[in-house]
Formats: sequence, C-alpha cells, structure tokens
Amino acid sequence: MLAQNHAAGFEAWVEGLDDQKRLNEYQIEHHPATEDKSSYTECFLETIDEPFKIMVNKPVKHNRNTEFRSTTKVDGHVLESFVWLKGYLTLWWDEVLEQEGGKTYTSKLKFAPTLTTDDPNQVTIDKAALSTLGTIEIILEKGKFAPSRMGNAQTTKIQAGVAHEESKKFSYSVTTTDRKPYEPQESMHYSFKAEHVGKIFHRFIFKVLVHMRIIDEPESSPTPPPPPRKRKRYSEVIEIDTDEEAVDIKGEEDVKPNLTAKRMKYLEEQIKLLSGQLKQKSKDKDADNGIVDLTKDDEE
Repeated sequence: MLAQNHAAGFEAWVEGLDDQKRLNEYQIEHHPATEDKSSYTECFLETIDEPFKIMVNKPVKHNRNTEFRSTTKVDGHVLESFVWLKGYLTLWWDEVLEQEGGKTYTSKLKFAPTLTTDDPNQVTIDKAALSTLGTIEIILEKGKFAPSRMGNAQTTKIQAGVAHEESKKFSYSVTTTDRKPYEPQESMHYSFKAEHVGKIFHRFIFKVLVHMRIIDEPESSPTPPPPPRKRKRYSEVIEIDTDEEAVDIKGEEDVKPNLTAKRMKYLEEQIKLLSGQLKQKSKDKDADNGIVDLTKDDEE
C-alpha cells in the first residue's frame, strides 16, 4: 500500500517468499498526523500457508540525502530495526535470527492460527497484547546514522502465545518455520540520531485478520435468474380472489364473453345434434326391417 501526504511515494507490502506474489490488501485507509499521533496507512491483509517477506520502498527524492531507521513489529514485538541508508531504495525482512541454548538459528516468517484455550491458567496473551495480535507494523523515523562498532547481528524470539478462546478465536499471528543453524558473523553497527526526537515519520500497519471474518470479501458470482412464472389458466385464475393477477383478468369479463358459459352452450347443442342423428338412424333401421311405426298418422 502507498502512503499519502508528506510520505507520498513510500510503499509497503507483503509477498510470498517463493513466488514473490503480493498478498491482497483490503480496505486501505490513510490517517493524517495529529498532535499526539504520527500519520499511518493501514489495511487488512490476506494470509497464505507459505513463508512470506515484508517489503518497504522509498521514492527516489528521499533516496539521495535522507536516511531512516526502519523498525518492524509483528504482534506487537520488535522483529528487527534496519539502518536505511541513502542510496538503498528497498528494504525487506524475509527471515529472523533466533538464539536458543547458546546456538543461533535462522527462520522464515509464516502465518499461523493463534493457539487458544478455555483454561485461564494456560493463557499467556493478556488483554493489552490482544490489541496488537495479528498485526505487522513498519515504523519509519527520519534521522542520521554514524558507524559505531562491529558486532554480531541482532537476534529476536518469536514465541507463539496462547489466548483465551473467547477473545480472538480465529485470529492469525506471525510465527517462524524452516529453522536452520546459522554461524554468527560480525557486521557494522550504527548509532542513530533522530531528526526530531520522539517523532515518527510514518507507519504502515497490516492487520492479518482476514481469516477472523472481520471482513468478508464478496465473491463475484452472477445473480441467478428469477424462476419462470407459470401462466395460470383462466379457470384457475377466477377461483383466486386475493391475487392481483386474478383481479386484472376479472376486470375484463365485461368485454370478453364468459368462456365457461359458452362452452356449456356449445356442448348442449352438440348433444342435441347427436341425439337427433341417433333417432334418425333408428328410424331408418326400423323401416328396413318392415316395422311400421304406429305413432305416425297415415297419409290419407
């Protein structure tokens, strides 16, 4: 995500370590500086099941003669502070140095579900820590650096805590993976003098809380077409008094004849016609058999 105002041109993002594909960012918001707060840019961040790295880039105009101390925090804990000297456009954090049992290891960064429990005695994440759980923060401070001494690289410890299951049950936090032994090497350490003591230039905050359902990204799916309306027969419609469609059809009875009455009249006429034809056939048959109809008057 890109910063705005005085920090315009600065950009921070998180990408997959192997495929270098940027993770999706949602609901980016820009907050200007106030009397007691520095400016910051924040968003919700997609999580993946692979190692990732944190990136920050500065514009060319700040690369010529401006230096920054860049500190990264995960879940509220300092991951590492980098010397961002002039002439270097991009910084990144793709691993951490951990020390355990007198040995040093290098580990990759990875998202993982926060451990939860319903036993209060096993909870290690207090309410204060919950406010920063599931966040990645990059803090930029403007100033000057001076060489100080040679020494080993800074080590840190990312240890997964345990939260109460009613607090942030489905949250994701940052952990480590792919630990490998590392042989410490000395490097130059620098002393930092801030341009304005206690004043932060800008902050980037990623909230890795998408899997908590804090927001639900809508899926682009076509709206299903409405079911086709079944046409009612006229005989069905006139039996429904409360249906608007029935009312409309009933209103046309003054113009169109009653189909039911017309059918009944037609059937009656057909019955009379068939009855007459049957009688005539019966008379013709009797005449052929020599039977005289006594009900008829003689033609004399």
